Amino acid sequence: MPIIPNIYQIDKSHHELQGMSTTLEIIPCIINKGRKKLQYDGTFDPNELSTFQRDNFTYFLFLMNTPEHDSDWSEFLPQELTEGNDFVQQKLSLILFIETEFQLYVIVGGSAFMMVVPFIDHSFGLNAYDRIVEPDKDELTSIRTRGITGQRIGMNEQFRNEYRIVNFTRFGKLPKEIHVKLCRESTDIYFSRLKSKEKERLQITVGAGFKIGKFIDFDALHQLIEDMALIATQSPKEYLSSYQPVNNKNDIYELRKILIHRLYNNLAVMYFNSKLPSDRFDFDFCNPNHIDRFYEAETYELKEKTEDGGYKIFATLDNREAIFRRVMDRALEVVGSNNEYKFGEYLWGVLVAALKGNKTTTSSGFLFHFGAEFSFNDTPVFLIDTKWYYLKEQFINDLVTNAQHIFRTYRAKPDILKFSWDKDQLTEERHYNHLYDTETGYIVCDALIVDGVELCDILYHDSKGIYLCHVKAGFNSKVRELTNQVLISARRVKEAVNGKNSTFLDRFYEKLINSGRNYDDLTLSKFKRLFKKNIIYILAVASTLTEDLPIEDHMEKYNSNIARFSLIQCSNEMTTSYFPLNVYQIPRYEDLT
Repeated sequence: MPIIPNIYQIDKSHHELQGMSTTLEIIPCIINKGRKKLQYDGTFDPNELSTFQRDNFTYFLFLMNTPEHDSDWSEFLPQELTEGNDFVQQKLSLILFIETEFQLYVIVGGSAFMMVVPFIDHSFGLNAYDRIVEPDKDELTSIRTRGITGQRIGMNEQFRNEYRIVNFTRFGKLPKEIHVKLCRESTDIYFSRLKSKEKERLQITVGAGFKIGKFIDFDALHQLIEDMALIATQSPKEYLSSYQPVNNKNDIYELRKILIHRLYNNLAVMYFNSKLPSDRFDFDFCNPNHIDRFYEAETYELKEKTEDGGYKIFATLDNREAIFRRVMDRALEVVGSNNEYKFGEYLWGVLVAALKGNKTTTSSGFLFHFGAEFSFNDTPVFLIDTKWYYLKEQFINDLVTNAQHIFRTYRAKPDILKFSWDKDQLTEERHYNHLYDTETGYIVCDALIVDGVELCDILYHDSKGIYLCHVKAGFNSKVRELTNQVLISARRVKEAVNGKNSTFLDRFYEKLINSGRNYDDLTLSKFKRLFKKNIIYILAVASTLTEDLPIEDHMEKYNSNIARFSLIQCSNEMTTSYFPLNVYQIPRYEDLT
């Protein structure tokens, strides 16, 4: 009987297989631990394995019948139907191990997948396809991805004919499973013996496993394993895996130590006026799971561990931007500044809870709020939303190219943010924003918060549209905070415009009137009518480099990958879900050259 096999690869580096050098050591370990996990009695005898050798490959077969049990149907159906009928069932579990010169592949049947799943390489199929991918020729049928940031955790997408792999946007998405039709060249080079027609193009599904979309017999399976061994010798093209999750527990442990070390060194900047670049730590600070709830909270409770294992509140704040400084102050009060280990141990015990009224809307460990960039083993690493990612060279190159494209293509008109910003003269963002308070057509919205949301820093309107400007000093990791603000504001404005949150603009207008700032003598109705015009968001940054260099022409000087990544993510999400986004670099002096 032909089958459609899904081929997996055993991860020989798995920590529970450490010290095992032969397949006959690895297989019993996997099976016995799998039986224990499924709570099956007894242990596996390696002599029960059926073994078969063909060419340079050795096949090992493990079979097991699951214990007898009544089908769920026996409980679902009434007694009048079940009486006198046999509902006892067994299921055959099959594991076929295939040993090649360097790999140990596995194919499973029945309920056996649960036995091997802890030991497989969960990126094997994707990595194998990455060695043969032809982005301009392979046709993408569907893809399942996981987001590494933002509101969407996962997504399934299907595509029409002729949709190429190259058209798929990779930023912010980790492929989990791909259905793709290989181009004719790849089919001929790697799988010619599996073709049944001369012009056939094979359909494959890749994720944790590698599956050919056609029924094959055992001889064809053997040929497929030979093909997979050949593919394993090809160099990765790094098209699908430009950033990879850090899964090794030892690496994660070391990276967390680096995070603590950077925070510890940063104390010298905060409290002792250090000017050393090695002491300075640039980061973004936000709840990793619920960005909106964190930004929209009314108060924040800071909690520390007690000796009995509980928690006690040591501060309550109404400004999220004060959280980091208050925790650092408290850490120095409790453990001082002379012991990095105790400093880190204390921080791991701090929780940050966001509240609306008396209700906690989200809570997470203090150290899980950080987003930053690091270098580890000479490789760039992202820390975003508690997860660590290795960045590959091609991904960094793509970040530069796409960020440059956004600055050059979606540049805001220079006459909207018409004032230059010399940080030596105007040290705070609010000082720059308030330059526009007496200007006709401008409303300064800086720090006017409704439901934890800042509409924008500067609002400008003319006969053509309304421009919501969000301003930040520096094109660095702080840009991620700026893009979060843009997206949250855009969602609220869209809801207000569509009538789903009709009071948002009313309450903002009330805050504006009470602030005493210029409001262009607009009545509430005229203010709300502004949002019936074309709505355009502007993300504006000012250089903090010694020399005021244009960002798009000197991206190597503005070397924050998180800033580039956040900008690209925000631009994509704004375009697809909200309003147009323009960008602008505020010049330090009248002319930016």
